[in-house]
Amino acid sequence: MSPSPAKTQQVLEINLISAQGLKPPSSPRRSLQTYAVTWIDPATKLRTRVDKLGGHNPTWYDKFLFKVTPEFLASDTSGVCVAIYAVGTFRDHLVGTVRFLISNMLSSADLAVPCLSAFQIRRPSGRFLGVMNIGAMVMDGSGFPALEKISAIGYRDLMGEKIQQLRKKTAKEEEVVWSESCTEEGEGEGESSSSSCSPKTTALKDWNGVRELAGNKELTISASGFLCCLVTQRSIRQQLSPTNPTVQR
Repeated sequence: MSPSPAKTQQVLEINLISAQGLKPPSSPRRSLQTYAVTWIDPATKLRTRVDKLGGHNPTWYDKFLFKVTPEFLASDTSGVCVAIYAVGTFRDHLVGTVRFLISNMLSSADLAVPCLSAFQIRRPSGRFLGVMNIGAMVMDGSGFPALEKISAIGYRDLMGEKIQQLRKKTAKEEEVVWSESCTEEGEGEGESSSSSCSPKTTALKDWNGVRELAGNKELTISASGFLCCLVTQRSIRQQLSPTNPTVQR
């Protein structure tokens, strides 16, 4: 009996960290702004964000997940390709490429141990100039349901899907909070606040979990706005409460 696909599937994480000593393909009038593209299968290529400040020494620190098989990881010829591009006025220009073998980077004894290596960058002319810092590790594929229908995804895209799910969940929980609050305020005074705390607390914990995983300022701003919304809604409920002496009867 053959093992199920969920058990045989594994995920290769590639972290495109940074590069040093890049040389632009020509003498651009604008500052050097670069991004990197990585792939295992040329049909599915993933791109980092554009570094606008590093110039010849860019930093991306973008992670990508590739669905792979044990046979791919065990092969001596399995590799990962990376291409670095400079943003141009009319078209982007190739700065250089990197290709490394999985067997040379990851230890066959323990693929789950993160590894970091520096690789020389091959320019379009064939000469080597500059280095690129890349991290890699292998994880169990059962923990990534997003890769069931696709072969690769970036962490930023993965977190975007998670945020959309949390927003829908939060909206539903807010509807429950308002419904319970209105019902219980009509029946009595002492139970409305306690019944509305549980959904909000769960939603905030979920938001904090995403912020810690992503480490993104945009998530911090979104979570802060979400918290302010909760405080405002609670203030409104208190003003509408029958126990508030300022309410006109």
